[in-house]
Amino acid sequence: MTIDRTTIEKVMKLARLELDDTEIERLTRDCQAILGYFEVIRELDRGGVPPAGALERAAPLREDLADADPLERPVEAMAPEWRDGYFLLPRLAAMDAEVEEDDAAG
Repeated sequence: MTIDRTTIEKVMKLARLELDDTEIERLTRDCQAILGYFEVIRELDRGGVPPAGALERAAPLREDLADADPLERPVEAMAPEWRDGYFLLPRLAAMDAEVEEDDAAG
């Protein structure tokens, strides 16, 4: 496989990258060099060498539990005010203006 300027420009467009001509040329050379290393590795005699990280048996599975992550401290300790399981926050002035408009219209 080869990577040329057209391929780099296509990837740039997909990734929404902006590179100048110098950067495009350098990236093209770097990608070609990386692919060249893969070709060297592909040609090596790997007979009798197990793939890296391969397991001879399936990885053990853990039970899938849907549960909240434990917090460092209780939620109510992080709230500015807390009452009956709810955060209490100051009213927004914009909300008061809407209520006044509704009262005047109604």
